[in-house]
Amino acid sequence: MNVDPVQASSAGIERQTRGEKVQVPAPPPGAASGHAPKAEIAEAEYTLAPSIIPEHEVKLQLDTSRAMVLYQFLDKQSGALVLQVPSTQQIRNIQQTQKLLQRIAARSETSH
Repeated sequence: MNVDPVQASSAGIERQTRGEKVQVPAPPPGAASGHAPKAEIAEAEYTLAPSIIPEHEVKLQLDTSRAMVLYQFLDKQSGALVLQVPSTQQIRNIQQTQKLLQRIAARSETSH
């Protein structure tokens, strides 16, 4: 198995591709050792391939009214929302649960 090296740069992660190897034929098996020309391997230079990993920007929002931190991952090129944690549905569920708990607490206070 052959694994080619991968380098990271400060601008992001970039994948390298390696050019084809050109091999010079080896000397015949009967050639005397040390006197026959050695087989040489010439390698093409490494070239940077376009980045295949999308770049995202992370936006944090502190929502003091709900006492939560909202994480948003945005596409750097388009500005589109890629992922939000907690999701909009999770925020709705939290709010509904809090309202239900408040109703339960209010009922228990009136019954005492």
